[in-house]
Amino acid sequence: MSESFELDPVDWITAGAIGEPGSRTFYVQAHKDHSVVALLVEKQQVRQLAQVAQELLERIDVTVTPDDLDTRTQQLQEPIAAAWRAGRLALGMDEDGERFLLEAEELVEGEDAEPATARLWMTSEQLTAMAAHAAWSVEAGARETCRLCNRPIDPAGHLCPAMNGHGPLVEPST
Repeated sequence: MSESFELDPVDWITAGAIGEPGSRTFYVQAHKDHSVVALLVEKQQVRQLAQVAQELLERIDVTVTPDDLDTRTQQLQEPIAAAWRAGRLALGMDEDGERFLLEAEELVEGEDAEPATARLWMTSEQLTAMAAHAAWSVEAGARETCRLCNRPIDPAGHLCPAMNGHGPLVEPST
């Protein structure tokens, strides 16, 4: 079984990506004192994390704006060693809207496997910074879309199935 984590509260937290568009790897990363936790996540999980964070913050009259984005302080800190891949992420807040909790559960195979968990507590300011960076990270890797087939164009080029049948007819992964 993998290690479980409880950081209450975190000193710092972010969600972001490393790599080139089309082959990026996404992480949630947090630290408290000398403990660093990095979890491997999917792009869609980061997108939804940013969206849910914004919805929760709106409940306490906090709006995430472009001014909240600080790519210098919110970028992932290398070296990144993911403890495990997250299968489930959940984000919530306490009754007063003062503390927020990101819960992650390890993606495991088999019904008998016990997943590791991470519980990362943060303030509204930390959540605001993470949400802004998460949204920016998802959009920063957006690739140009082919006008014929509407699929992303990789930096190395694109074989369009709409052009005389050249190219695969399967959806590419993002």
